[in-house]
Amino acid sequence: MFVESKTTRAEAWLATALALENAHARLYNVVLEVEQPGLVTSVSRAIEKELDTFLRKFHAQPNHTVAETIFPATEYRQGGMEAVYNYPESVYPHIRNVQQNRWGTYALRLTERKCSDGTKLAPLELAINKLKKQLSTRSPKRAVYELDLGLEPLELKLYSIENDHNNNRGGQCLSHISLKLGPNRELYLTALYRYQFYTQKAIGNLLGLARLQAAIAREVGIQVGPLVCHATMAMLEDRQLDSSVQWRRRDIVQLLERCKQIRDGHVEVTT
Repeated sequence: MFVESKTTRAEAWLATALALENAHARLYNVVLEVEQPGLVTSVSRAIEKELDTFLRKFHAQPNHTVAETIFPATEYRQGGMEAVYNYPESVYPHIRNVQQNRWGTYALRLTERKCSDGTKLAPLELAINKLKKQLSTRSPKRAVYELDLGLEPLELKLYSIENDHNNNRGGQCLSHISLKLGPNRELYLTALYRYQFYTQKAIGNLLGLARLQAAIAREVGIQVGPLVCHATMAMLEDRQLDSSVQWRRRDIVQLLERCKQIRDGHVEVTT
């Protein structure tokens, strides 16, 4: 088990990636906390840019693209939560036909639940409304806000037995999102991954989760608390471990060394 707490997303990612490298690329129960998920410093920005450059070089999805599959921040900036709730009709039909697998349906599952009677629910909307209702009371409940893709807005379970039971890998790795109110009514978010790729997905995942957390907090009028990500298995993948990627172990080692130099102040970064 590996547990780490850092101030920014990039610091948390780098500490965990280095631990994975030391553990020969695979660890069970990796738990990291980002104390200020929305904070971007010159160092954290430089580390994320370094990883983005690496991913683009090998024709992998950049961090922003991965983040958008969790929370459509572009739609939120342009049209608020109404545009987010319209994601199943406005955005998803355009990406569905080009997908090679089920990657990228997290945002869909957050915004659309088809019930057995034919009706549709938006789990994210239900959870936000429940938070608003509780926060209007004198003593709001702190731990009843896990979003659900079932009929109750209490569990945001992104793993679907019906759609995902035959998937070995490459499907829905993000299984559950838990929302909590902190002691000062700040919003805590915890995400559970059954499997997480730390080279090509982890930073983008953290960015998407941070955007989701910030949007929910803004909608209900509270501050953002820590972001916790628990991967029951994590892998620092390379071509030998995952034939779908192009980089080799030496490429990962060089990437992490450059990120360490940025973190330790051996490389000048712009503000």
